[in-house]
Amino acid sequence: MAAIPEKIVNYNIYSEGDRLVGISGEVTLPNLEPLMETISGAGIAGEIESPTPGHFASIEMEIPFRTVTDQSFKIADPNGHTLTLRAAQQGYDVSGGKIDYRGLKITVKGLPKGIDLGTASPGKPSETTNKIEVVYIKIEEGGKELLELDKLNFICKINGADILEPIRSKI
Repeated sequence: MAAIPEKIVNYNIYSEGDRLVGISGEVTLPNLEPLMETISGAGIAGEIESPTPGHFASIEMEIPFRTVTDQSFKIADPNGHTLTLRAAQQGYDVSGGKIDYRGLKITVKGLPKGIDLGTASPGKPSETTNKIEVVYIKIEEGGKELLELDKLNFICKINGADILEPIRSKI
């Protein structure tokens, strides 16, 4: 039996290979919302929301820092950036009766959408936040590729299957 997933023990974020320091404790991972079209007409009782395979709405990711740092401004640079989140996930191996760990790696490539400098208050963090537009994301767990979405190269792999390949081959 596989381990029962429990939690992320800890993680680091890297920008172009350099570890980012000063990250707050929580990063909100991107929300993948498929592009939908409402279908209605003769023979359909009402409406159906039909997804367009491999096509997603704008994908944003926020990187929160405790304070204003030079790393915040490195990510705010108008050129594209590659960020990698590496985490250790904990699970409980029921058959072995022990705690098990798996690696989680999330790689995103994106363009800066802004920087919120936060607040200035004595003895408190500024809660500076960078926002990026994600054009590429790859998620791997325990060495297995779960998702690769490359909007600019028309690739969308889910569990290793490229769902856009049949469309690419026709256009």
